[in-house]
Amino acid sequence: MSYNISAATFIRNTLEGAFCLFESMASFLPFVDDMTILDCGSTDGTLQVLLDIASANSKVKIIQTGFSKIDAGAFADIANDCVRAWKHDTGIFWQADEIWHEDLLLLMNQHLEEGHRDLTFWRYQLKENFQVMKWPPHPVHRLGTKGRFNFVNDGMNSDRTFEAPMCSSSDMGWFIRWGDEFRNDYTKLPTHEMALDVSAIGGFFENIVTKRTLHAPYWHEQPNVDGEPIKKWIAREHGNPNWVRKESPFNIPHIMRYHVGRTRYSLRAELLEALKTNTTRSLLGL
Repeated sequence: MSYNISAATFIRNTLEGAFCLFESMASFLPFVDDMTILDCGSTDGTLQVLLDIASANSKVKIIQTGFSKIDAGAFADIANDCVRAWKHDTGIFWQADEIWHEDLLLLMNQHLEEGHRDLTFWRYQLKENFQVMKWPPHPVHRLGTKGRFNFVNDGMNSDRTFEAPMCSSSDMGWFIRWGDEFRNDYTKLPTHEMALDVSAIGGFFENIVTKRTLHAPYWHEQPNVDGEPIKKWIAREHGNPNWVRKESPFNIPHIMRYHVGRTRYSLRAELLEALKTNTTRSLLGL
């Protein structure tokens, strides 16, 4: 069933940076009518793969562009370009490395059936091969309508994040109940109704330095990792067993479980084929 919904995001070098764009594309494709990816000057083969997908899948459109400046404010500019690229007035903007749990996708679909066109979502970040919470849940505005969906500052959120209703079946009193119900155990959070942000140090040990190097100039930072010089971080983390664990203690999206314990990102053949043939729903565990 179509709800006249578009989707768009932007990317640069998803393969080397392990942004998991292809997994997020696969997650949204069954729920939207069209999808636009703004490639901001990829040099690692990402653009070629995206063009191959678009040539085979009529739902996908690729726009070659670039960032407006070397500053985090460029992310708000490009996010608003994404909204303008929608074919419909209502749509989803998402950060390329946000992977939505399949239960959240179904919950969003339910809200769409009820007529909602303005929604905020809970998002969390993991690190060390999806083993440890980096950032606890925080709200992000991701579904809206043109003219009322304006991204500001670093582009992480719109100027209406706290006005849009939360897409969740919980009463959202987690932080009040934290001590009694969750006892500071993040694995007890209802992450099945959240978006997972792969984050700069979320997974794929071998890709992290590249990803931080891509990010750092826009934040006017040194390309350190988790606050440490790169060489020091690599030397220490080589001895961290979390990077090769085969399972995550968190309820992460089904499509991401393939990657747990893999230290370098790779685009698997079945995912690429499903993106081309618009048959990604089966990869979501639905």
